[in-house]
Amino acid sequence: MPTPDPQGEKPPSWPYAITAILVLALQQGWEPRDIATLAAVLLVLIALVRSAGSRGE
Repeated sequence: MPTPDPQGEKPPSWPYAITAILVLALQQGWEPRDIATLAAVLLVLIALVRSAGSRGE
């Protein structure tokens, strides 16, 4: 039987959130260049948050 995770971590939902934001931007008529910039900024933000969160472990 698998051992329960003591911290109760859930699978990351950020990929779904980023996808939804990018699809919404596409539906709103954003230029592809602007969507690419938004995607890059969101990925950098996620990387920063994850790296800051892993320092406490």
